Amino acid sequence: MRFVKVAILSVSCLALGCSLFSKSNKGSPGENPPVMYATGPNTGGSGGIGGGGNSGADASVTSADAPLADSGDAAGSGARADGGPDTAGGPDGSKKQADADLHTGAQRWTSFGYHTFSACTWFSTSDGFCTEAPALVSATPPLVNVNVFKTSDGGKTWSLVNAIPTEATTTEASINVYFLSSSDMWFISGFVGAGQSGSIGHSIDGGQNWLSLTSTVNAALGTTPGDAGVSSVPIWQLASAGGMTWLLPQGGTLLASQNGGTIWKKIVPPADFAAASNRSLIATQSNLLLRFLRTDNSMGLYRWNGSTFVAVAGVFPTSSAGDQSGTWWRTSPNVDGILFVDRGPLPAWASPFWVYATTDGGMTFQQLLGGNAATSNNVVGLSDGLAFSSFGAITSYVAGIFSDASASRYLEIHRTVDAGKTWSTVHSEPYQGANAYISLAVDQMGAVHAMHTSTDSLGANISYDAQYVLP
Repeated sequence: MRFVKVAILSVSCLALGCSLFSKSNKGSPGENPPVMYATGPNTGGSGGIGGGGNSGADASVTSADAPLADSGDAAGSGARADGGPDTAGGPDGSKKQADADLHTGAQRWTSFGYHTFSACTWFSTSDGFCTEAPALVSATPPLVNVNVFKTSDGGKTWSLVNAIPTEATTTEASINVYFLSSSDMWFISGFVGAGQSGSIGHSIDGGQNWLSLTSTVNAALGTTPGDAGVSSVPIWQLASAGGMTWLLPQGGTLLASQNGGTIWKKIVPPADFAAASNRSLIATQSNLLLRFLRTDNSMGLYRWNGSTFVAVAGVFPTSSAGDQSGTWWRTSPNVDGILFVDRGPLPAWASPFWVYATTDGGMTFQQLLGGNAATSNNVVGLSDGLAFSSFGAITSYVAGIFSDASASRYLEIHRTVDAGKTWSTVHSEPYQGANAYISLAVDQMGAVHAMHTSTDSLGANISYDAQYVLP
């Protein structure tokens, strides 16, 4: 799937499975690449859908919501709430690709060899950057570095770019690297321990040299903000949108810079932001949104209008669990869709999934998967997804664990080009367990990348070890 610049609305070649998207002309060519983040469940951070990375500014869980049980299928069946066809086969109803029928999709992966990465960002089908997990390289004083690797052949071979001096003093810190272009890179770290702290650095030469902006940011903040609402990582988040770099430290403060971090300006957040938890910056191609959980576990969702954050115009769907603490999301700064997944009442991985999307910055929301509807009764666990507009409808990918009529499980990617009325399977392979999942990212050329990931037993530590570009 490839995207090219057009002067009108995005167009999807439905018959061929390809899509064309208009590109934003704001800022530099590398202003809004997808970023996949390595963070744990319920983080609600920023990155692509989706967090994760790598993307986009999505730092919510990039693995499945939690390790899946060894038995039990997703429950639920019934007619579609939107009046669409009641297809008993679920989202894999029209399996047109060969690997969808034969479940041989595992043959498509390009292995990263001995490398296992904690986050990856792609700029084309061949060019990408990945980072290793933070490593403590000195005990006195404590010094944590993150190695950055680059590939120019789609992940077949990798070369070390440099080690980032993150200023973090423990590998338990939340450390994320943001690749805005092949030359413009940032890192941020945050840690809640004896005292809440964070650090930030910027490179304009492809990671060869790094400038610490921590003292500049602390001066802009005035004092280190406390935060009784911190319940997730990353503690600090960064996003790029509209020619501005945005920083969300812990506490009820937002900062923005128009000159690469030399000068930061405080931005007034919504009134209920300071007492909230699970705060997130969501950067899309045309919008910057702020998401957080209020004290009553309802979702706050606000859009930047150029001067202030205003509540989204659309009504966010009511949670199946009675609150929205279990809702996670995905986006990519290269497209305008945001996909929200309502996990339902715990245990989520034994329940159907409700999936919604907005492609207009929160003006409207549309249901793609209907929970108890037959279109989602074979979803055992969703790990990632993407959504965007095409032909006035919503095209979406979802990745995760699906089961068939015999309760066999498969690691799959499903796609809809008609806002969830019908689905096709574009990747399928037998699920081998061991907490293996798939993450999705869109590169700056518009190709959709599938990345093979795995987590530890708690679903917190994520490793990327293979990828391929979806057909």
